[in-house]
Amino acid sequence: MLKFFIKLVVLIVAVGAGRFAFEKVANLPLFALEKVKINSNGYFDPDTLVALSGLEKGKSIFKQDIKFAADMIACQKGVVSCTVDRGVLSDISVNVEFAEPSLLINGDKVFGLSKEGVVLPVNDLTPDLPLVTGRKFKDARSYERITDPDIAYALDLYNALNFRSPALCRMLSEMNFKEKKLIMIYFSPDGTAVVLNKCYSESDIYRLCTLKESGMLTGRRIFDLRFGDIVVESSMKRGTL
Repeated sequence: MLKFFIKLVVLIVAVGAGRFAFEKVANLPLFALEKVKINSNGYFDPDTLVALSGLEKGKSIFKQDIKFAADMIACQKGVVSCTVDRGVLSDISVNVEFAEPSLLINGDKVFGLSKEGVVLPVNDLTPDLPLVTGRKFKDARSYERITDPDIAYALDLYNALNFRSPALCRMLSEMNFKEKKLIMIYFSPDGTAVVLNKCYSESDIYRLCTLKESGMLTGRRIFDLRFGDIVVESSMKRGTL
């Protein structure tokens, strides 16, 4: 029993000494926060970021609440993820990912839509992106996530095309959801159309890529992929969009 008590006392003293040593080292001027490095796909004013995060210049990097900082930044408009990491000496790195538009949708006006489903405002600098047509999404609000089955279909299709063939995805110009059970998609430069079931499969994406690779995805034509392994080709009527 005495041996156990002595070991316990030694352990407590060791932990206390270690804690004391850490406090002494952590408070050295060497570790005082001097610089916040921002890595981001967008712009975040450094002073605003520091104010939002609760990071304190001059305070030891080991005394900064980096989880709180990451959480505060992550809840800002347009931010989809944020991590905060301590540097080697006197700096902290903040990694911020902003939502970027992948598609365009119609609400009470035209909005961008990120791959995460975040609705984004558009401006003159917004690139030409595929437009989701056939209906309006009246609940679309800037910097809010939109949950709608057709939005989910559109994003899944876009991501599947981009994963399988980025070149084909860049040709995508429109996804039309006017019909309840099918999707009509259009490709530049000729407006070539492809018809898919909403419950499209990986094999449909593969066949789409095959059409592109074979050079057939051109001209004013419609390819219907709703019939299993059969591809039905027809000419597009004059005036058809």
